[in-house]
Amino acid sequence: MNERTDDELDRLLAALPLEEPPADLHASILAATVQRVPAEPIDPWEASAWGVLLALALWFVTHGSAFAGVVTLLDRVAFALAQPATLIWLTVGAAVAFAVSAVPDFSAGINLARKGR
Repeated sequence: MNERTDDELDRLLAALPLEEPPADLHASILAATVQRVPAEPIDPWEASAWGVLLALALWFVTHGSAFAGVVTLLDRVAFALAQPATLIWLTVGAAVAFAVSAVPDFSAGINLARKGR
């Protein structure tokens, strides 16, 4: 085997012929990362268009004769979910799901036992 010390490796790395970096490398990296102005997540005209479409959709849902049954169904579902007994059962279910997810996973030990290790 070819065993070399760290000092030898450092000396060999320092002796490698390397090209000089471009003169504006530091400035171009800063311009591309730190000094770059972030773009707007959404344009104002696009936000306005989505607002208008959402308003029209809401108006159609509440005033459209074909959607009256859907609005009634949503009203009944919202009323059923707002009952105290339903909220208690949903809270208990969420707490049990959280507790079960917090239990450590023993499946790795079971798999090892099956393989005979």
